[in-house]
Amino acid sequence: MPKEPISVTLDESNILWLRGRTAAAGARSLSETLDRLITDARTSGRMADAGIRSVAGTIDIAPSDPLLETADTAVRTLFDRSTRRPLAVRERSPSGHGRQGGPRKGHKHG
Repeated sequence: MPKEPISVTLDESNILWLRGRTAAAGARSLSETLDRLITDARTSGRMADAGIRSVAGTIDIAPSDPLLETADTAVRTLFDRSTRRPLAVRERSPSGHGRQGGPRKGHKHG
């Protein structure tokens, strides 16, 4: 199948990862690596039409608690600790620009 050039915008960390994959695979270019990744994802059947629904394999279970008997306590502790942290909030003016009231810097009033 003929290849067609396109422009792709990626996050910096994804580009770095892609360069590493390119070097590790001995591929000729980032484009070749990206093409292989997309082909593999498209043809492997790993992606359902509605997207991935399982978290299997995405978490680590502590070897000391394989049955998650202390999971409730651990999650509750993390939640309680997070709600005790102060939350920084900034209000924006209704217009979304600068401050309200008074003359703006550089502007004369009246």
